[in-house]
Amino acid sequence: MSRRTAVFAALAGALVALLAVTRTWIEVVPGPQAIIQAPVVVPGADAATSVSALAVVALAASVSLSIAGRITRYIIGALILLAGVGIAGASWGVMASPESAAATLVGEAAGTAQIDADYVVAVWPWVAMAAGVWVALAGLAVLVASRRWRVSRRYTTASATAGSASAEPSSEATEQPLDEIDGWDQLSRGDDPTR
Repeated sequence: MSRRTAVFAALAGALVALLAVTRTWIEVVPGPQAIIQAPVVVPGADAATSVSALAVVALAASVSLSIAGRITRYIIGALILLAGVGIAGASWGVMASPESAAATLVGEAAGTAQIDADYVVAVWPWVAMAAGVWVALAGLAVLVASRRWRVSRRYTTASATAGSASAEPSSEATEQPLDEIDGWDQLSRGDDPTR
């Protein structure tokens, strides 16, 4: 997997998770003996508050992956993996216990967290869980594949660039395929990546 593919994969999963939390996750339909009769709609942001925060973490980590150094890639990959696991786990928790996830809004509407009602779980928690698994797999792919990526020299010091250039044989550098980010890095240094 190339660096660009890993960045876009993690970004896509995080964006889908953010989209999912803006939708309705649970609809609480009160029974005939309930204190209230109007349905209570619980959006994902209220049902699983951690999903939004973890998706933002995955977004930020994905963007920073495009300029990360060799060691930092492993830290970012682990962060993306953990964020994906957290998103999937929080989404699964809503599906496993919708009564607990909806308790806050039900309590605000009825004055008590427990009412006689049917808890209808929408498809969006499943979408968020799938997005979390996708983000986790992208993080795992970063951990496995990042050792073969070229080092971005745009944000390194001149001494670090000279040291890494002397440590890496030129034949190895020419054997590795260039992705678009590496091509832009070479253009920024005044090199022609097409030669």
